[in-house]
Amino acid sequence: MTLEESKTDDDILDQEYGVSMIADKKLTAQLEGAIIDYVDSVNGGGFEIRTANSGGGCGDSCSGC
Repeated sequence: MTLEESKTDDDILDQEYGVSMIADKKLTAQLEGAIIDYVDSVNGGGFEIRTANSGGGCGDSCSGC
C-alpha cells in the first residue's frame, strides 16, 4: 500500500467521512466491505485493512490481501 496524490485511468476514487481513497480497479472486489483504519501503537503506526473475505487485518505489510 502506498500513498498516491493523483488518480490514473486504472484507479477508482472513493470518499468517506472526508477522506479520499484511490484504489486500483482490479482490487475493488477484494476491498468490498473492507474496513480501513489507521492504528497507532507502541510498535509504530500503520493502516490496518480488515476484509469481509479474510476476517483478519493486514497491518502495514499487506501480503495476500
